[in-house]
Amino acid sequence: MALRQLSGDVRFLFPGARDLDSAAVHALVIDEMAKYRIPSLTLTRADFVVAGDHAVDVGTYDEIQAPKTGAPIHGTGRYMTVWRREAGGWRIWRFMINELPK
Repeated sequence: MALRQLSGDVRFLFPGARDLDSAAVHALVIDEMAKYRIPSLTLTRADFVVAGDHAVDVGTYDEIQAPKTGAPIHGTGRYMTVWRREAGGWRIWRFMINELPK
């Protein structure tokens, strides 16, 4: 499940919003999984750096979110994910995203 990829102290950082702590991130992921399917997601990596117990993945995304009711939503933007090596493997520790202008 997607939640297993998240660190216990994960933070999501979105423009124009307060940082989401671990509890808020888990609630968001559960809510999004209940409301949307993602029939199309393309990630284009621009950079990937590993330093010790951290790895940083930077790139762009192009996705279609299909809500259970309503029209599909097309989004494009940039992302940065910081992974941290923890007991049991690599986990998402920090995540930032911003949409690009249409």
